[in-house]
Amino acid sequence: MSVLGQNSRRTSSLVFVLAFSLRGAFILTQQDGFYFPDSLQYSQAALNLLAFGELGANYNRAPAYPVFLAGVYVLFGESIFAVRVVESVVGAVLAVVIGAIGRRIAGPAVGALAGVIWAVYPMGIFIAGLVYPTTLAAMLLACGVWRLLPGNNEKLSARKVFCGGLFFGLAALTIPVALLTIAIVAAWVFYWACHSRILLACLLLSGSAVSLLPWTARNFGVYGEIVPVQPRLERHLPKIGTPGTNRTGNRVRAILLRPDLYAVRVGKNFLRFWELYPNRIKMSQQEYRDKLNTKDPRVVKDTIYTPNQLINAVSILSTGPVLVFGLIGTIAMWLRKDLRRELSLLWFTALSFAVGYSFFVGRIRYRIPVEPYLIILSAYGIHGTYLAIVTHFKSWAPRGMVMPHRSQ
Repeated sequence: MSVLGQNSRRTSSLVFVLAFSLRGAFILTQQDGFYFPDSLQYSQAALNLLAFGELGANYNRAPAYPVFLAGVYVLFGESIFAVRVVESVVGAVLAVVIGAIGRRIAGPAVGALAGVIWAVYPMGIFIAGLVYPTTLAAMLLACGVWRLLPGNNEKLSARKVFCGGLFFGLAALTIPVALLTIAIVAAWVFYWACHSRILLACLLLSGSAVSLLPWTARNFGVYGEIVPVQPRLERHLPKIGTPGTNRTGNRVRAILLRPDLYAVRVGKNFLRFWELYPNRIKMSQQEYRDKLNTKDPRVVKDTIYTPNQLINAVSILSTGPVLVFGLIGTIAMWLRKDLRRELSLLWFTALSFAVGYSFFVGRIRYRIPVEPYLIILSAYGIHGTYLAIVTHFKSWAPRGMVMPHRSQ
């Protein structure tokens, strides 16, 4: 443990190399094709942007990821492998950012441990091969948290709060549920600010608005109404009620007629958000993959992302300990009043995604953008447990858990 915290710059470099090497090795095993049909839409939107300066008349998703893909295509051509390499780099940088957040909260050892966990975390490695907005969203969220989070004995800074808002706005342009994160984090800023509460909360909202405004203006011109990120969100709502009210245009009405059924569905989705292994993946159906491949041969027929005993075991053995030690870290951090501000930010960010997705659908892959904050809490719990064990064996008498201190 002491080795991890000796040199933060060297440790960050090693974490980056480790994370990129594992992701690079993994993407070399991937087929030259898309594993999910959503990737086709993102890629086509990126090509439309390069060819016509517009994502396309039929594109109705968040815009940031196609813009990201367009940038990759400009530099390296229309290459799926190039996208995966760039996303591997982003995932490796994210490991460094996670380490920086952990170091700012609880010292260099916890920061280094958090970075190493993300570097080797199977779910974080797998997403490098998906050609999906998850990695980009996770990176933008982490940058927002890192910029917003004050250092040791520091107060919330107006400049950092505004900058954090910029990143949160970009995250919402990648995954729309981050709009709820913006509102919740603004409330967090208002609560924890020592002065100018309203001003600082408005600065975070203003920073987010700067990121969101161009796309919102574009949507107003296209749809004739204010749409911050993605239009027709109601089509993602679950089907509630009788078959007669389950048509797409009547989903909101069906929910209003049977709010009790919808409340039960929201509760189930919230629990599914915390699953230990993936299930209910439509692409696991061979017939469905064959159908998509017939329409576009870039969609692979044989996929390693189909749930099976090996994948389920790897997922359980990796996410399970993270959640367990994350709970230990949460309790230990709560017992320290000087860390409750940081603890609440980590959990509010994670819960914003859990609650936001609960209104629509709950799946384990939707948790990936906020997994870094669970990993930071887990690193804190692991480090504290380690120190408690060392203290116990040195003294031969239990003296309680000794938790790490914040970095200076």
